[in-house]
Amino acid sequence: MILRESPPWVKAFLFVWFGKIVAILFLQGLAMVMHKNYEGPAVFEMLNKALEITCREKKVTEERNIRILIAQMHVVKGELEEGLKQFETLVDENPRDFRPYLCQGIIYSLLDKKNEAEEQFKTYRSLVPEEFPQRGFLDDVVLAAKAESRQHVEDFKAEFSDQK
Repeated sequence: MILRESPPWVKAFLFVWFGKIVAILFLQGLAMVMHKNYEGPAVFEMLNKALEITCREKKVTEERNIRILIAQMHVVKGELEEGLKQFETLVDENPRDFRPYLCQGIIYSLLDKKNEAEEQFKTYRSLVPEEFPQRGFLDDVVLAAKAESRQHVEDFKAEFSDQK
């Protein structure tokens, strides 16, 4: 396990959090590397520890970002229903944040629930600011998600399964 057996990762993780450097992209990258190295449970241990720290330090924005990342990692692992449940909770807590709607739309598309997906994408489009730097990219993601099917979920699971 990366966090348990590799001191450089532990040091980097501690530096990011205890050094007061908030780097969600670092956590996201580390989570994906750990997942690809078949360290599923350790991914959630690491993210939950980061979540505890942000809660304790009352870093509301960072806390939400980590909760979104945790939900995304459930989706990456193929746990679509769990990811969907967590995104629904995030919507309930802050209905003005466009990100959970986008993610829910993608999940519903993967589940072949086109009507539910379109409803989520519609809400996403109404909330994402016109000047948002990645809006064009995200709009392309929406178009791609609408064209995807359940088969892509199975292909994704086969490629990134936690089983060696």
